[in-house]
Amino acid sequence: MLTEERKRAILDILQEKMSVSVGELSDLFNVSDVTIRKILNELDNYGFLKRTRGGAVSLATSIREFEEKEKEAKNTAEKKAIAKKAYEQIEDGETAFIDAGSTTLELIRFIKNGNKRNIVVITNAINLAVEMVDAEDIDLILIGGNVRHRILSCVGGLTERAIESLYFDKVFLGANCIDIEHGVTTPNTYEAQVKQQMLKSAKQKIVLADSSKFNETSLVKVCPIESIDLLITDWNIQTEYIKQIRELGVTVIVAEPGE
Repeated sequence: MLTEERKRAILDILQEKMSVSVGELSDLFNVSDVTIRKILNELDNYGFLKRTRGGAVSLATSIREFEEKEKEAKNTAEKKAIAKKAYEQIEDGETAFIDAGSTTLELIRFIKNGNKRNIVVITNAINLAVEMVDAEDIDLILIGGNVRHRILSCVGGLTERAIESLYFDKVFLGANCIDIEHGVTTPNTYEAQVKQQMLKSAKQKIVLADSSKFNETSLVKVCPIESIDLLITDWNIQTEYIKQIRELGVTVIVAEPGE
């Protein structure tokens, strides 16, 4: 059994039992205690369980979110290329809301190191705000709320009301999954509600999604594809998807390698 398969199996066990010991797992998988401890430590670092002395307890995190967290470490070149194209959409003097996510983190880095003038950046993502905090020439607004520790985003009623009170030129929305029929979806209800409010408060709605997110559907619908203005993706997307999305009236920009 591969390490990633063991990780999923351990999360399955914890969903059933809520707690497990190193000894139980080493016997089950026929591997050493050292191997199991390493796997449990990795899952703890991801925020999928809590390590205890001699084992671990469940944080009731879904398998789907685990799989999506794994994706964040992949497609780095594609995400950087998408982020660069997104940065090019920002004009001097504009206010931009930057959603939580790995591609939007790359966008924040372009903004931080770029030459746009008199821009305001708003975000509900703690890690994005930290990335920007020493960029003194950029006005930064961090929206608070209930913290999702694994994602480092703020959600909930407080977050939604704060966003509702604002109006911004552009929102750059991260996407967990995109499907022609089901639209943009995410595994978390609270994230979906916050994203929906971002879209309501934005003049221009821009979604950033690498090609691995397409033809996938998650638990909660954020919006139909036709409700967004611009989709930025990478060169690996299938031509048929581009055609179908454009037929819905959405502008599509495809970032190319090395751009």
